[in-house]
Formats: sequence, C-alpha cells, structure tokens
Amino acid sequence: MQLGKRKRDVLAATVDMYIRTGEPVGSKTVVKMLNHTVSSATIRNDMAELSAMGYLEQPHTSAGRIPTSAAFRLYIDHLMRKRSLSEKDCRNIDGLIKSAGDDPERLIGEASQALAQTTGCASVTTTPSGQAARIRKIEVIPISSRSAVLLLATDTGIIRTRACRFDRDVDSRAFEVLSKALNDTFRGSQLADIGLPQVQGMIGLLGEYGLACVPALTAFCHLVQETVEADVFLKGESNLLRHPDYDPVRVGRLLDFLTKREVLADLLSAIPKGLNVVIGGECQRPELEGTSIIVSNYNLGGRPDGYIGIVGPVRMDYAAAIPLTEYFAAAVGRALDEMMGIDRDNSDK
Repeated sequence: MQLGKRKRDVLAATVDMYIRTGEPVGSKTVVKMLNHTVSSATIRNDMAELSAMGYLEQPHTSAGRIPTSAAFRLYIDHLMRKRSLSEKDCRNIDGLIKSAGDDPERLIGEASQALAQTTGCASVTTTPSGQAARIRKIEVIPISSRSAVLLLATDTGIIRTRACRFDRDVDSRAFEVLSKALNDTFRGSQLADIGLPQVQGMIGLLGEYGLACVPALTAFCHLVQETVEADVFLKGESNLLRHPDYDPVRVGRLLDFLTKREVLADLLSAIPKGLNVVIGGECQRPELEGTSIIVSNYNLGGRPDGYIGIVGPVRMDYAAAIPLTEYFAAAVGRALDEMMGIDRDNSDK
C-alpha cells in the first residue's frame, strides 16, 4: 500500500524527531514540525494508520509512537534529505587521508579511525582485495641458517611477510636460488592463480636445494593465501558503549560479533556493491538486531574493491552519516590510485 504525501510527511517528521531525541513522538510534536498545516486530530489518525501498516509502534498506551525498521527503510530509501558536506569538511577529510604517506594499509587504518571519530560510531574497513593483485616482488631474507622471512609485495601496494623455520641448516646459497626462482616463476602473476600445485612444482626447479626449501615454499603458499584475503580494520568500538540505545547485554553481543573478523568480512562481501544501508535484522544476524551498517565500496583503478563503513544503532543520523561514508570511500579510492600511480581517467578504458 502506497503512502500519500501527507502520510509520508508525517512519517518523515516522526523519524526525524525520534532520531534527534530517542523519545516516542506525539501528534502535537508532528503538528509543530509540519508548521501547523494539518490539525492534531488528522495527524493522530495518520499515525494510527501508519501503526496499522507497520511503520510506527506505540511502546505505551499513553505514549507517542516510535518508528519501526520498516519505517527507517522507507525513510532512508525515499523520505530522507541527505545533507551536503561543506568544502571545508571535504578538505579536512582529504588532508587526514593524505597524511598517511605512501602506506596503503596505514591510509585505510587512519581513514577508518577518522570516520569513527567523525560519526561517533564504530567503523569497519577492508584492505583492497588481493584477488586481482599481481606479484611485484618476492624476497627471501635469511635470519639464520635455520630461519628466514619471506616478503611479498603486490602491484596494489600490499606488503606481507611470513617467517619460516627449517629442520636443518640451510646453505646461504639456497636462499639466493629460492629467491630468484620465486621471482622468475611468479613475478607478474595474479595471486588468485597461484595454488599448491604451482608451488609444489618449484621443488624440481630448485634442484639440489628443493627438499631443503620445502618449509619456505609452504610459507610462500600461506603468504599468497593471506594476501588474497582482505584484512578488516575495526576502529571506534568504544563509541558504541556510549550510545544510550544499547544496553550492556546488547552491546556486549555486538562487540563480540565485531571481533570475529572473518565473519565480518564475509558479511561485508555479501552486501551489494555501492552505497548500502543494512538495518537491524535485514542481514539475518541476531547480534545485529537494533544495529545498522552503512557501507560503501571504494574504487581502485575504477573498479569497486574494498569496503568502508560504520556500525551503530538503528537510531542514527543517516542524513549526515551517509554522505560522510560516501565521501570517505571516494577519498580513499582517490588516494590509493594516486599512491599506485593509477590514472583514474584511463583506468576504465
């Protein structure tokens, strides 16, 4: 059933006031918000009908009404008026992100922290996916005759290291041969194309050093897999403890859920590309009941890649938080492209 203009205005005013105060909204308040253009009796009837339609609920008989999840969905999709960021706000965000220098992971971490501070919510961000990344360099750095560190760098700016130990002393020449063989074989390869069979095939290429280097090859295989999987940054969790909408039990369950980075990464990857708002139970996770997620992709080389967003109570200021999230995502994408020397004008050609 579609809502007429007056009911839409009544619902938008109710949601706006509830976001501001957290208190049930009465008909007299809505009359004031609509500049007394409609009588209180008419507003009461409209609010009763909106309740019957599932958009409002009345916590107590004598109290006003509060919006349901369905009301927030309609508000976000059709009724809300997004606020524009000022040029000063945009410059400040750009400056915060550029202060990270040439380290992509530091950039993403600082952007996540800044978004949490700006919105008063928790923020969640993922590093660029390694699926399409190509290997730029592999180094085998000997620590002793029985240990080494492998370093892997990609063309998307990801750098990963992993230590490995050997059961016996390894000749220093073996480290040099291994480093050259890995680079000759895999430099320029997409990480997603490298699996255990290709790595096992290196044993024969290493000749007399093949068996001795098996622990290093195993470490390299794990390193590739780790690099393919995006890291998740979570910042500002303590902000959730200060929100009056969360009682200790609910916020405890939410914080416990947010510490499960793999589960959180899977949840984000299931959200469609672009800017999305997931409200409460829409994602079928009981820990997120009463919680909303605003998330957007940032583009790398013109393609949607990682995610940046916020986690907070359903009663949040969407009109301000959505444009902030969108701008942070755009700024992160621009900064990463600049770091990696990607021409945004030609990246899609």
